[in-house]
Amino acid sequence: MKHIVLTECYDVLRIGIDGGGKTITPSQADELVGFLQSQNLKREYISWGNKSITFFNYVGYIQCSNFSIEILPKVTLNKDFNHMRKVLIDMLNECGFIKVTTSNMAHLQLINESLFEIFGRIYAFSLFIELNKGITTKYQQVENNLMMLKGALAVPQHIKENLSRHKKYMAYCEYEERTINHELNQVFVASNQLLLKNVKNLETQKLLKQIANLLDSATLKLFPKEQLIRIKLDRTNKRFELPLLLAKQFLMNVTGSFSAKNNTSFSLLFEMNDLFEKYIGALMRKMTMHTVHEQHNKYRLLVKENNNREIFQLKPDIVVDNGKNQLIIDTKWKSLTAGNRSGVKREDLFQMYAYLTRYNHAKTAILLYPLQLSLESDNDAPVESWYLHADEGKKLKVHAVSLESKTKTIEELQSIFRINGF
Repeated sequence: MKHIVLTECYDVLRIGIDGGGKTITPSQADELVGFLQSQNLKREYISWGNKSITFFNYVGYIQCSNFSIEILPKVTLNKDFNHMRKVLIDMLNECGFIKVTTSNMAHLQLINESLFEIFGRIYAFSLFIELNKGITTKYQQVENNLMMLKGALAVPQHIKENLSRHKKYMAYCEYEERTINHELNQVFVASNQLLLKNVKNLETQKLLKQIANLLDSATLKLFPKEQLIRIKLDRTNKRFELPLLLAKQFLMNVTGSFSAKNNTSFSLLFEMNDLFEKYIGALMRKMTMHTVHEQHNKYRLLVKENNNREIFQLKPDIVVDNGKNQLIIDTKWKSLTAGNRSGVKREDLFQMYAYLTRYNHAKTAILLYPLQLSLESDNDAPVESWYLHADEGKKLKVHAVSLESKTKTIEELQSIFRINGF
């Protein structure tokens, strides 16, 4: 099966008859288009050219009938895909989408594998370990016609099934018994089947087959996305948190393939603008003692005069509060340029202006971008800085941070805090 690795925003997926390199055939393109449309992805994040496709903001993995596509964030100057995977997995881990360290990846010999193979092995390894500690069971209400009394006698059914047919030696009973055929294990069975069809790593396949044997009594069923979201763990099965997280990610993005073979297509896609925002917020909570608010929604911009009703909700991505002053940060997964305003959009500037005018204790509002590797950056100075006409003490700044490693990102965030009085 052909596997194509792309960097988000930079690499172009070509459509051509030869199907070589980063190219898919017209029939493969038709299958990909059908699948992407079925997933209700944001159209603005996928650029459709005459004979090309470019992904913006989406990273992750797409599996089709006879080819797969891996989309990675561009965080290194050279095309070191292993490093890009490591950075992406660190970000997903920090934000709670998965729970695995890169040291665990090295232990499982996964660094050189695709994202799907990595997630598949982590899922199989963690689930196999927990199932061997003990398979979760739940009580299930059972009705059965037995030769001995068990639980309670179901009188109406007993009369119908036994007394009316002169089966005096039988008892129609209602009772509870423990079973492994419950919702959580059924999710694992469904995920297991999906992975067995698609993973290539032999060790992962071996683990999945052992899991299938352990859960042989649990039935296979389909799970709509809404049902998967509702599945929660309690203190008795909390240890299955990691495999359940991954199983949900696998199963929430499955659809029937549009190819003639009718295999299963699925995706593991993440929006980088959301991931970048959550990642920066998570790192800030770790590195500062100040209060860090995410999606702060305390204020509205205007008040309607005839009824004093507040309108226009303000919701900056991050607000850092040290008790006296506030620092407002909006993250932007976009490219800065060397041109006018460094490529910052006018609407983003107006949004930050609204924050500064409404947040009385905020002296600085920051638009935070990922560092473009082709641009020079001074960590002790903003990329751009402006002040308000009405109040020179209030400033709007543009900063950029490197994502090459978590350590470097934290160091640069600390520098941004320091030069802005936090």
